[in-house]
Amino acid sequence: MTRLRPSAFLGLVLALGFGAPGAAQNATELLGSAWLFGSAPCLVLRLELSIEEQGGTRKREVELSLDRRGGRSLSFSRVTSPAFLSDMKFLKRIEPGKPEAQWVKTSKGLRRFGEGNGGEAVFGSHFTVEDFGAVMGGGFELSLAPELDTGAELAVLARPLRAAAYADRVIYIARADGLIMRMDYRDAAGKALRRYRVLDIAGTGAARHPAAAVMEDLARGGSTAVKVLAFETPATLPERLFNPGGL
Repeated sequence: MTRLRPSAFLGLVLALGFGAPGAAQNATELLGSAWLFGSAPCLVLRLELSIEEQGGTRKREVELSLDRRGGRSLSFSRVTSPAFLSDMKFLKRIEPGKPEAQWVKTSKGLRRFGEGNGGEAVFGSHFTVEDFGAVMGGGFELSLAPELDTGAELAVLARPLRAAAYADRVIYIARADGLIMRMDYRDAAGKALRRYRVLDIAGTGAARHPAAAVMEDLARGGSTAVKVLAFETPATLPERLFNPGGL
């Protein structure tokens, strides 16, 4: 198995796409060709989150900005609606030679996350800090899982090397272009506890992206559906957007 530190594991969620997934020789190379939101260096997405729980449905609109140029991976998201939640923001910076840095801003103030906070929910949804960026701290043991491959997807098995709320994660990556189609967070018996699924796809080339997806809590119930309301691929993004001093 290939052991990969979190900065390299960023390929899982924010990779640029470094070649055809089918040509990958190991799990590290396969994740290095994978992407979650889009393969362009800079992205701006407007998302609608529909959070389903026993008490009913709550909706949020979120703007997500990603910049993967120059070897860095910068991610900033903020709630734009409803207005009373506009203080909710999430920033992650991963830069060569520096430790991962991430912050959450709420009406209660600014909080910097440490290594053990990866399972904390973001924006009151079923997505966690792990899901919105690179896996935090501790690293993973990675391997190809050909027994889990499908006709259209290749599977990677990621086992956390630190204490986590799940035993392993299976990532299903489209053979054609590296889009992450599904992620199963499993217990030690292989039962899925949480599941991310792409429901619909829009665009072509560098603008190809999930148009709709869902994160389901299979253990406790509830889900968060994601609908992409707008998708842009600007040539650049302002550095100030990813400055923690501006949160």
